[in-house]
Amino acid sequence: MTHVLTSTLAALALLAGVAQAAGGSSPAHDDGVAVVLAGQAAHRTDLIDAAKGVPVRVPHSAAEELAVTHLLAARGERTVIGVGLDRRVAVAPVTRRYPGTRFVEVPANARALARAVEEAGR
Repeated sequence: MTHVLTSTLAALALLAGVAQAAGGSSPAHDDGVAVVLAGQAAHRTDLIDAAKGVPVRVPHSAAEELAVTHLLAARGERTVIGVGLDRRVAVAPVTRRYPGTRFVEVPANARALARAVEEAGR
């Protein structure tokens, strides 16, 4: 069972790298905040603009959502702000493993996302 879990997590980390290369931006930051735009939110430039100053990841499948949230938590991000994430698939398993990472769900609204990024950076 442990081998299966380890293999799965390694594959997810690899997918996270693919997701980052495919659609993520990674400006220099050290505030411990990242944004994940999933589903329809991934295609909204107003949401990408609202997340200025923090890394934005754009997964293209549920498996990539899990891989990205896991990678961000493992990397030590304090807060991961999600728009359109499947909480059951991409958030719940990661919060159990990384209780120090806070996950914030935000509606697909540029003002709400900008406010969440600002509040998380405090």
